Amino acid sequence: MLHEVVAPKVGTELAVVSDRLTVLFTQADNMAPFEVFELEGPRDSGPPPHAHAWVESYYVVEGSVLTSSDGVDRVAEPGDFVTVPAGTVHSYRILSDTAKALVTTSGNTASLFFADMDANVAPGFPTAETLPIIVEVAKRNGLTSPIFG
Repeated sequence: MLHEVVAPKVGTELAVVSDRLTVLFTQADNMAPFEVFELEGPRDSGPPPHAHAWVESYYVVEGSVLTSSDGVDRVAEPGDFVTVPAGTVHSYRILSDTAKALVTTSGNTASLFFADMDANVAPGFPTAETLPIIVEVAKRNGLTSPIFG
C-alpha cells in the first residue's frame, strides 16, 4: 500500500492522539535545519516511552509536565527547557489540568510523523481500536519503543 505524507504548512493544527500541535515553523517552508510546534494537551496525555531519529526540545509555557529520559524523571514547569538527544528513550506526561509547550525538533521528519498521526488516528486518548494504528504509524515513521519494539 502506498502511503504518502506531506509535511503540514505553518499554522496547521494537528491532532496527535490526545494532544494538539500547531505548526509554527517547518524546515520545508523555511529551509532551516529544524521545526517548531506549539503543543497543548490535557492532564495525563503524552506518549509512552519511545525513541526517534530527531533531537526534540520542549520549552514549557504553561502547566506541569513529567518528563522521562533514559529512565530519569523530572517535573518541568513554566520556563523550564528539556532537550532529548536523538535515539534516546523518553516520554512525557501532563500533570496539570492542561499544559502548553514549544517543541523544537531537528530535521523535518517530526512534522511528517505528526501529520501521519493526524491523518490516520482519531483524536483522543488511545483506545483498543486506535492503539494498533498508533503503533503502525509510529513504526512506519521510524519510532521505536520498549512496548512495541
